[in-house]
Amino acid sequence: MNLKNAILHIIKNDGNPSVYSASELDIDSEICEAFISKHIKKLYNNPATREATFRADSPVYAALQNYLSRKTTFIDFTKSLGERFTEIIANREDIPPADLLIVRFDIKHDEFLAIFKLNYNECFTHETGGKANNLIKCTSVLPFGSGKIEEACLIPFNPMLIKLIEKAHNIDGELVNYFSELFLECESSLSRKETAQIINEVTEEFVAEHFESDIKTRALVKTAMTEEAEESEGIVSMNNVAARAFEDEAIKQEYVHTLREAGIVEDLPLGEKFVKQQFGTQKLKAENGIEIKFPAELAVDDESMEIERHSDGSVTVTLKRLRMAF
Repeated sequence: MNLKNAILHIIKNDGNPSVYSASELDIDSEICEAFISKHIKKLYNNPATREATFRADSPVYAALQNYLSRKTTFIDFTKSLGERFTEIIANREDIPPADLLIVRFDIKHDEFLAIFKLNYNECFTHETGGKANNLIKCTSVLPFGSGKIEEACLIPFNPMLIKLIEKAHNIDGELVNYFSELFLECESSLSRKETAQIINEVTEEFVAEHFESDIKTRALVKTAMTEEAEESEGIVSMNNVAARAFEDEAIKQEYVHTLREAGIVEDLPLGEKFVKQQFGTQKLKAENGIEIKFPAELAVDDESMEIERHSDGSVTVTLKRLRMAF
């Protein structure tokens, strides 16, 4: 990662003027480099990001194009973003004030712009006044380490397919994703996490309706997901998943149709590692609190595990030929 430019503007929403920096951050300093790089890496690898594209009439898109064509400087460009942000959150108490961190950087010759809304945290520290030491509260601490950023975006210059995280806030009595809808003015899609959650929910309901919540059938779908991701470099075709998991042609088509109705498209660039994390395991939880978690493919491997359903709804799970790891 190579940091090129970075700036920090202080955005107010209480009637006081925002403070727009007249100079860039010193990206060569160890403190700035560590702070900025950590937040970029967390955003870059965050599976909760959604993909989005600018609307044609987005003011942020127009400002970015002017900057990239050298019609304006980095400082003036970022100040215009800060002013726009101030206008949007002015006198809206539900949206907290924050610092706006804007960074230009590249990774392996691909250039990006990152915008972070850094909401303030509270922490306590000490103050010494000679003989007496006191506790004081700091109310404008920026998030770092385990601190969570709720609104941010990563904009690659070519192509401009935005990676976005955000939190809805109350505006005029309605919950609004103001960061994407009002500030960036872009159209977003589902995140990988949202996609995985929908697939899991649809599969649970589908297996409950057609297979009486059969554990092996659920495991077959999960195994099909991981196998498809492994064989296609992380691009998951739900048609192929259905073909792997179900024998009946009508069932395959109905499953894919149900997914489409829930907003799941045909080819999903989820990534092999992510698919394994989300679909690689199966969990059984009994009414008495006992939980069993195991690799999904073992549910259909009779030499490793046997699952028997009884007429009263109970299940017997037999684990076979275990080699214990201590």
